[in-house]
Parts: sequence; C-alpha cells; structure tokens
Amino acid sequence: MRRLLVRLTVTSSVLAALLAAVIGLAIRAPWPLVLFRALLAFAIVALAGAGVGLILMRTALRRYYEQGRVTLDAPRVRDR
Repeated sequence: MRRLLVRLTVTSSVLAALLAAVIGLAIRAPWPLVLFRALLAFAIVALAGAGVGLILMRTALRRYYEQGRVTLDAPRVRDR
C-alpha cells in the first residue's frame, strides 16, 4: 500500500510539473518562469500526496490496533 501511494504521488507530481511546463511554453513564458512553475507544481502535488499518505497510514494503524483490542477483550469472562 505504501509503495503504491508513493508511486502514485511521484507520478502525479511529475505529470503536474510537465503540464505546468507545457502551459508555460505554450504562452511563451521565459525559461526561469517555466522552471519555477514546474518545480512549484511538483512540490505542491508531492506535499499533498505526503499529507494524504500520513492520513491513510494513521487510519490503517488505528484500525490495526482497534482490531487487536477487540480480539483481546473478547475472551474475558467476569467471575461473580
């Protein structure tokens, strides 16, 4: 799951950078501006993917620990 998320994040970041570069070249912007916009697009998408990854891993860990807690609580029998 983690590898898939990293792969999707990198792929979408590269695609965003390429799209920003193509748009910059289409409007005949200067090279430094095209490079800056492409790097900015890459960074924004990469940071968003990292944030989503943290949220998904937190959710997966919480479910894992809750599942363990349920199985530990189940066999208990109270003595009266």
